[in-house]
Amino acid sequence: MKKAILITAILFAAIQISFAQSSKVMAAYNYLDEYKLGKDGEDLVNAKEAIDAACLNETTSIQAKTWYYKGLIYQLLAKDELLSKTDPNFMSEALSAYEKALSLDDKKFRNTDDALLYIKQISGDVFNSGVDAYQKSDFNKAYKDFYAMKDINKTLTKFGIDLVVDTERCLSNAASAAESAGMNKEAIAAYEELIGMNKKAEYYRLAANLYKAEGDKTKAMSLLDQAAELYPDDVNIVIDQLNYYIEDNKLNEAIDKLDKAIALQPENDMLYFVKGNAYDKNGDVELAIVEYEKAISINPKNDKALYNAGAMYFLGANEYIKQMNELNYNETKKYNELDAKRRELYLKAKPYFEKVLELIPDDEASQKALFKINSALKD
Repeated sequence: MKKAILITAILFAAIQISFAQSSKVMAAYNYLDEYKLGKDGEDLVNAKEAIDAACLNETTSIQAKTWYYKGLIYQLLAKDELLSKTDPNFMSEALSAYEKALSLDDKKFRNTDDALLYIKQISGDVFNSGVDAYQKSDFNKAYKDFYAMKDINKTLTKFGIDLVVDTERCLSNAASAAESAGMNKEAIAAYEELIGMNKKAEYYRLAANLYKAEGDKTKAMSLLDQAAELYPDDVNIVIDQLNYYIEDNKLNEAIDKLDKAIALQPENDMLYFVKGNAYDKNGDVELAIVEYEKAISINPKNDKALYNAGAMYFLGANEYIKQMNELNYNETKKYNELDAKRRELYLKAKPYFEKVLELIPDDEASQKALFKINSALKD
């Protein structure tokens, strides 16, 4: 008889404990209702305390409605002007709670559609939060919000819900925010994911630039080579490759790339300017001048090509000046011959510098060169 009484007492105690934990869920729901009516933050704090306890209990933690209510409560905590400042993770906790509710095999749960609707609302809130953070130059937070959208979208897609913002756009924003925050590794990872989703030339180029910034030029060139195979007619990729060759002083390779770029954009004067610059660095003065002239013929206001063409002649005269200075005082004939050649080059250089000053009146380098030319020609 005593044993039967003991078993009854244990069962009664277990029922009491179970009821107590279920009452935590009900209390959380009631506090939630009170908050919605009066917007009293204390009600929301009490709701949080009750639902947190229920989520830890082995009986109520396996009920989908427990996690659903947690999602509701934490979502409101994230939106409350004062309480949201106490924890920046309320919104992500709400999302996790809704996902937990949906993942449980609870036949009694009747709020699946509502949970998905709230996840969709969170999606919009998180994206807008990222936009707001980006506009305020809080790039670290913007990156976290935009990147979090990937997992939110994954959940929505799993249940066949239309996305608020597509994942590619979210990742692109995340990469941009990370780059602005100086988080190059995070930005690279985002661009690598984007390349996996959509092999846009832009993603290859942006990722390559970041690898270069991190000191991995080999990986940068590898990405550009991959992009060039996919987009052989994209002049921007060719120019990016070209810049690497010029930086590494691989001028012959650079000129080959330039020829390809020029074939794609024959009216791009800057390509001829860059090619002239490559020839210049390679010591091919005559070929450099030819390319500068091509640039000028396409765009007579290309001050860079004008200046460099003038500089070719101007600096070329220095060699004659050097030889003149090495002559003996009685070598008058040789001196005059060299001087004539110097003047000839100055006369060729002069119009280029004059044109630069028409375009940029305060260009100091052209002013100095022209002053020296005019002084020499007066002699």
